[in-house]
Amino acid sequence: MVNTMIKHSALWTTPAPLWGRFSPEPGSAASFMSEDQSAPAILRFANDEFMEQLIATLATDPKQLGELIARPETWRTPAVAAPDLVERVPLPRIVRSLARLRTAKASAPALEPSASELDKEENGVARTLPLKLFHPAHQRHYLVAANLVCGRAGFPDREVATSSAEQVGFVLRRMLPVDAAVADSPLEEYAFVKEVGGGHWQRVITDLASSEADASLVAGEELLPMFPLNFRDDSGHPRRMLAGVVPVGRREEYMSSRAQVQADVPGAGGIAANPSVVAARKEQFKMEITEPWKNLIRSSLAAADRIMDASSEVMGNNDKLNAARRANDQIQGQSYLILLDFADYLYLHLSPVWACLIDTSKQASLQNDAQRRLFNWLNDSDAGRGANNLWPITQNGRSFKGSLREALLAVRSTAVREALESATRSFPDDLDDGLEWPDFVYLLAGVRGTSANYSSWGIHSSLAAKNIVVANEDIGATDATLSTVESEVAKLDKLVQLVIQAIDLQAPATPAPPLPFAARLRDALTTTQGDAGWFTMRCVYLRCDCGPQRMAVLSEPSQRFQLANFFDSDAPARPIRISLPLDTTPAGMRKHSKNTAFVISDVLCGQIQRAKGLGLVDLVRAVLPWPLHKDLDVGGMGPCKSNEANIGMICSLSIPIITICALILLMIIVSLLDFIFRWMPWFIMCFPIPGLKAKKGKP
Repeated sequence: MVNTMIKHSALWTTPAPLWGRFSPEPGSAASFMSEDQSAPAILRFANDEFMEQLIATLATDPKQLGELIARPETWRTPAVAAPDLVERVPLPRIVRSLARLRTAKASAPALEPSASELDKEENGVARTLPLKLFHPAHQRHYLVAANLVCGRAGFPDREVATSSAEQVGFVLRRMLPVDAAVADSPLEEYAFVKEVGGGHWQRVITDLASSEADASLVAGEELLPMFPLNFRDDSGHPRRMLAGVVPVGRREEYMSSRAQVQADVPGAGGIAANPSVVAARKEQFKMEITEPWKNLIRSSLAAADRIMDASSEVMGNNDKLNAARRANDQIQGQSYLILLDFADYLYLHLSPVWACLIDTSKQASLQNDAQRRLFNWLNDSDAGRGANNLWPITQNGRSFKGSLREALLAVRSTAVREALESATRSFPDDLDDGLEWPDFVYLLAGVRGTSANYSSWGIHSSLAAKNIVVANEDIGATDATLSTVESEVAKLDKLVQLVIQAIDLQAPATPAPPLPFAARLRDALTTTQGDAGWFTMRCVYLRCDCGPQRMAVLSEPSQRFQLANFFDSDAPARPIRISLPLDTTPAGMRKHSKNTAFVISDVLCGQIQRAKGLGLVDLVRAVLPWPLHKDLDVGGMGPCKSNEANIGMICSLSIPIITICALILLMIIVSLLDFIFRWMPWFIMCFPIPGLKAKKGKP
């Protein structure tokens, strides 16, 4: 005889302890469950022993699970605390049995409507409270709970095989508007799909004509784990509830992931699932070359304005010349490093253009017009660029390179690279240990002029005449709306387009780096406009041996909720006590151990020693306009030395003193910034404690 195993269909239901707690009145059931009692419940805990609380509730009085249902709350209007049923002192078995019999005879009250449907009055103002799930840092923990049962009435909970043939879990779904431009647009589900470097939200494609709409998984969707919890119902029958921890702490990851609509949907928008290699190269070029270059332009413009704003009575021509030279010296040291990164980028990702820079006769080998335009601009020389009398700078026998091409080739030589990577001082200080700065100068931006007339200038100015189309997202605004400084900076966006157009038709030789987090966040904010941050959850039962026919069984969606951010104004605050030293006199502070070591390199040691020589007046005057302005004299900030040998240090500090100083500085800074932000009334509140004295035995 062949034994045939009959497998009934599985269904998800709300947790079994809540089945008898629905209100009999139609339409008054709790909003966190559907009328067929098949939606999972969200349980809320207000302390860190949430697992002990849940286990004790199921063991002592399962009907009390309804008191753990998550409801809207704020720190001003906290939710009613659930009963604490944890047995911290073990009771005799007969006492526990009698207590269970008494609770079993008591009828369970009907579940009240969720407070998210009610208008709460707070400070005399009526408002609707959404269901927000707070962080563990706020002393809140949440579980999603449900029962997996057989579809045939009378059969027990569904047993899940321990092998890989079956699996249970839950998925987090994001609710995004169908049309962000329409107010009160209906929401649809998006599934979180994991990928290298993060994830994205994928629209769940549903067949509205099917009775199983939304009850499907998306390929690659993240499945969060659930675990079983055994208990006995009022009749003493064993039951099994499944629960999973809601990952509220991953809120920033979820909110920073882009949304994607599948391309085969008519009218679908969104962006590609995997950022293109060209997009990754573009962000790499901007972060390594053009963005630092833009900061040099801003510095040169500020220096030129500062010099020209000074009156002749306060600052003579020689003083202006020296100020321009100091500004250019600082920019030159940074220009070397940007040139080196630019040369490496061309060598790795635009090898045909780099080959032409080495040998200009190879221009015929360039692959497209974009590469030829880039080469022509790099090889273009400016008539006044190398004129020494127009560039106030400490040359020390160094000559100006006549074009960007010559500077890129020179900076990538082995000797120059080693000198730049090994430099421990700031340009133009020559090292006395045989390691020198490059033998050429080439400023990407700076202050140019003669006599008393100085202005900012840079090779980016030659980009203005290039016929290059720049996307709006690259410059952030039209030229008419940009300030003078940002108009100059925006010219470098044409260089980005020039390079990317040249790399577009070329297969990169090396893998593209991941997009920077800021770029991914930009994509996320672009594709989720109009999103109020609503989420829901579905429990999932996977039958991996059933093939394509209904392999996954999904529950109804849970109640919709929001994930609160860390600094949510409604979030409860976890009590934190920081006890500062009581006796802060020298006699008391000398007793504390200085057992915290700071390891300081020789270069950092020199920088710290130089900074210690600067006073508050020096720092203030460095940011004031003329005639009060005075440049900081920090020198080369070379490494610390002892008998001509470079030395680092290990410093042992007193953490109590550091903590007290940090608190005092914090209060000083907040007081100063109160002129702008007006924070002070809400910053601190102090309560007197009679008798809390630093010195015992003193009156």
